[in-house]
Amino acid sequence: MKDSIGDKFVEGTKLKRGDTFPVGKRIPAFKVYASPLETVRLPAPRLKGGAGVWSVVAARRSQAPEVGASVTPSEIAQLLWAAQGVTGDRPKGANTSLPYRTTPSLSGAYPLEAYLLARSVTDTFAGVYHYVVREHQLEQVKIGDLTRDLSSALLGDDAVDVAACAIILTGVVERATAAHGERGFRYLYTEAGFAVQNILLAGTALGLSVQATS
Repeated sequence: MKDSIGDKFVEGTKLKRGDTFPVGKRIPAFKVYASPLETVRLPAPRLKGGAGVWSVVAARRSQAPEVGASVTPSEIAQLLWAAQGVTGDRPKGANTSLPYRTTPSLSGAYPLEAYLLARSVTDTFAGVYHYVVREHQLEQVKIGDLTRDLSSALLGDDAVDVAACAIILTGVVERATAAHGERGFRYLYTEAGFAVQNILLAGTALGLSVQATS
C-alpha cells in the first residue's frame, strides 16, 4: 500500500530534520468579492452567558436536521463567528498584524474561508454567502436554494436536503503553502477540524441540531 494516495500525501508533506519553512511574500488572508449581490450585516456575537463549556462538550451529539426548521440571523452570526471570527488585535511587536481569530492558525496563515448556504434563514434570501471576517458580515455571491447541488456534491447526503442552512469551509491552498511549503496542506486540514468543532459546539450551545459531513 506504499503507493496509495494516503501514503503519498504523508510522504510528500513530511518534515525532515533540517527543513525550513518558506520565507517571502505571504498571500493576503482575506478574500474580497468586488461585486457581491447583496451585503448583510450580522448581529454582534454574544461573548458572555449561555451554557458552560464543559456541559456543551458533554452534550455534543451529531443530530440530523429537523425537517421544516429554520435558524435566525443571530444564530448564524454566532456559528460563523465561532468558525472564523475575530477575537481581538495582536499586541505591538507581534510577528503578524492579523487579528486573533476563534481558531488558531500556524504562522497566522489563515487559509480557511467560510460560506453560508442559506435555505431557511429568517429574513434572509436563499443563496450562498461569503463570511467577511473583518466586518462580521455576509456577501451574497449566488441566489437561490442550492442545497440539492450541495447534496449531490456530497454524493447524496439526505441531511443536506432538509437542513435550514449549511456552513461550508474552503481552503486557499496558496496561503498555507506560501507559509509552510507542502506541509501547509496538513495544516489546512487541521485548521478545518478546529473550525468544524467550534461550529458543532456553538450549535450545541444554541440548542440547534448540528452535524458535520465531508
